Amino acid sequence: MSLPVCTHCGKAVQPQDAAFCPYCGAAMPGKAASVPEGAMKALREADRLKDPVKKHELLLQAEKDYPDCLEIAEAILFHGRLHERSSRALDFSVIKCYLWHMYLTPKDFTADQKQKMRTELFEHPHLLRCLELAPDRDAYLRRYLRRLGCEFVSLFLKGSSRFTRSIFGFRFDNRMSRVLAQPVAMMIAEIRADEALAPQQRALLSEAIYSAFLTETGSEPQWVNEELEKMGHPIPTQTC
Repeated sequence: MSLPVCTHCGKAVQPQDAAFCPYCGAAMPGKAASVPEGAMKALREADRLKDPVKKHELLLQAEKDYPDCLEIAEAILFHGRLHERSSRALDFSVIKCYLWHMYLTPKDFTADQKQKMRTELFEHPHLLRCLELAPDRDAYLRRYLRRLGCEFVSLFLKGSSRFTRSIFGFRFDNRMSRVLAQPVAMMIAEIRADEALAPQQRALLSEAIYSAFLTETGSEPQWVNEELEKMGHPIPTQTC
């Protein structure tokens, strides 16, 4: 039996009865009946907007109109701080999934900056609101972290010449699952060494980035598993 396909990002979705796409967060066809039509209209309009300021304003108004709509709250959550971007300075931290950088390039951040990033990752008011509205808090938290992981791998790893080892667009190895295995394994090691997080939080982050990596690179675990074994780390479970 073929898997349902997300109409927003085009990826096959598991489990088959998922209400939301685990990759992009869009509502699956036939699963959005409980979302008010006005809220769905606002979400569709926000998705078409290119200006992050206008998009943010539209979503905030939609939140006032539909305060108990998880889909609206989630759109605001993943919007991050894009509306704060400046044309005068390049600041990638306005992108929500940038938070994973504290484990990719940990030396780039002070202890205080890392703590603020941990707090935003697990305790931001927008996330807490989504958890309140979600029918299953634990499942939502896993889905949220996995989606952030997929966005991070796609944007900051696959989109970086530094990590894909490309020069002028030419890659010496086009197998992303092999090229990105080392940085992802190092991220998992950094997460597991982060004692400022609770053990369950470390496990959730490790599982999320591992699962996201496999999703974004073709579900080939061989190379990342080998890197983890070299470091003496167990392979994360895939429950996200």
